[in-house]
Amino acid sequence: MYTLIVLGGGRQVDALLLSASAERLRVVMPGRSDTAEFRLIDGRWTSESGAHVEVGAILAGDVADVRRVLGNAQVRTRAAG
Repeated sequence: MYTLIVLGGGRQVDALLLSASAERLRVVMPGRSDTAEFRLIDGRWTSESGAHVEVGAILAGDVADVRRVLGNAQVRTRAAG
């Protein structure tokens, strides 16, 4: 599944979702030699270093897969302005 990760400072990174559960995401991102793991802690996706990230998008053929992954995460909406 294609995933968009929003890192600190609003930098957006394309990623390929390797595995997911309601509490954990493992992704691979271009330019990085190792996979990244994010855990859902208190409703926020948190990197192994403790930095908070946002999941900007998960595009999948099956909506049920996306709901399974994001079911416990808080929804945030941003608007330009």
